[in-house]
Amino acid sequence: MRDVRRRTWLLVAGGTALALVAGGTGVAVSQSRERDARAAANQEQLARGCKGLFPGELSSFVPDDSAGVLTEYGTMLAPRQQSRALLDCTLSWGGGAARVEPDARVRVRAEAVLGRTDAPDGGFELPLPSSALGGSGAVDRRDGGEVSATLLAECPKGLSGRIRASKDLRVFVALPSRADSEYDVSKADRLLAERTAVRVADRVSREQGCGARLLTGAAKPEGSASLCDWLSPKALEFARGDWKFYDNDKTYSERAGSCGGRWDDTAGRAAEPKTAAAGVDSWSGVLAPSAYDRFGGDGDVPGSDRHRHKPDGEGRLTVEKSGDDPLLALWARSVCDGGPTFHRATVVPALDFADQDEVLLEKRDRRRMSADARALLDRYLAADDGWARRAHCRDTQIMGEVEEWQG
Repeated sequence: MRDVRRRTWLLVAGGTALALVAGGTGVAVSQSRERDARAAANQEQLARGCKGLFPGELSSFVPDDSAGVLTEYGTMLAPRQQSRALLDCTLSWGGGAARVEPDARVRVRAEAVLGRTDAPDGGFELPLPSSALGGSGAVDRRDGGEVSATLLAECPKGLSGRIRASKDLRVFVALPSRADSEYDVSKADRLLAERTAVRVADRVSREQGCGARLLTGAAKPEGSASLCDWLSPKALEFARGDWKFYDNDKTYSERAGSCGGRWDDTAGRAAEPKTAAAGVDSWSGVLAPSAYDRFGGDGDVPGSDRHRHKPDGEGRLTVEKSGDDPLLALWARSVCDGGPTFHRATVVPALDFADQDEVLLEKRDRRRMSADARALLDRYLAADDGWARRAHCRDTQIMGEVEEWQG
C-alpha cells in the first residue's frame, strides 16, 4: 500500500508540474503575442497619424511595452473644428503617469501666420527658395535629445479657414533623437527634421491650394556668396587690422538679411575709441513687427525713454562697464519685396576699460559713432549684391539712433 501511495503521489506531482510548465509557457506566449500586437498597433499609429506626415524613420523609437498616445486637431483634420492650427499632432510613447515627459515624442504643427511671427532660429541645410526661411535646433530631454525644424513659407493665394486672410505659413516639427545631448545630435537627425518640415509645408500648401511653390527638391540658390561682401572695414575706414565675420548670410531670403563682423583685438586694444564691431540686420513682412517689438520691449528702439543720456557741459557721456558691448544702433524702414521692412545698423566702439569701471566718451567720439553707423547703413542699402538691393528696398526713411549703453 505504501508503494501504491508513493506512485500515486508521484503521478499527481508530475502532472501538477507539467500543468505549471504548460501554464507558464502559455502565459509567456500570451504576453509575447500582446507585445507583438501592441508594437504593430503603435507602428500603424505612426504610419497613419497626422494624415501620414510622421516620418517612418522613427519606427525604431516605437515601443512594444506601452501603447502610443496620439493627440491631433486642426482645421485640416476636422474642417468644421474651431482651431488656430491647420494641423497640430503629437504622438508620444512611454513615460507613465509619474513621469514629467514621455520617453519619446514627435510633434507636427502648421498654422497660418496672422500678422507677425519670429524669424526661425539656427541654420537650415536644405535649399529653399528666396520666399521661404528655415531654422533648426536641438534640446536636451530626460531620455536622449530632441531635434526641431521651423519653416516660414509663402502662400500667394492665401490660407483658408482663418479669421482673416494670411499669405504666410509657419511649420514646426520636433522629433526624438538618440543623442545623449543637444550637442551630439547628428546631421542625419537634423536633416530628417528639416525634410519632414518641408514635406508638411508642401502637403499643407497643396491641400490648401494656396499657390505656393513646392519646397521639396528646391534648387540651391546661386550667386549668394557675395551677400555680405559690401561689409569692408577698410572701405568704411573702421578699426585697422583683421576682422572676423560672424553669422553672415550665405543665401538670399526676401524675408530677412544679416551681415556682421568684429575686429580681431588679440593684438591689443585701440588707443582711442574706434569701431570694433559692426553689422546690419533686416526683417521684412511678418517678421518686421515682431523684431521691432522684441527690441522695443527692452527700450532699444528710437524714441524710447530708457536711453535718454544726459551729457555733461562738454557733451561727454560716461559709459559704465557692464559686460555688454556699448552699442549704437541706427534704425531705418523701407518697403521691400517681402513687405514693410525694418533695418538696424549697429556699431561698437573699441573702448578700453582696463582696470576702470567706466570710460568717458567724448563728444567727438559720439559724432564719429553716428557717422560710422550712417556710413554702414548707406553702404548696405547701396550695395549691388547686398540684401537691400536684391530685395528691391525703396522709400527708405531714417527712424533714429539708440545709444544702447548704461547711462
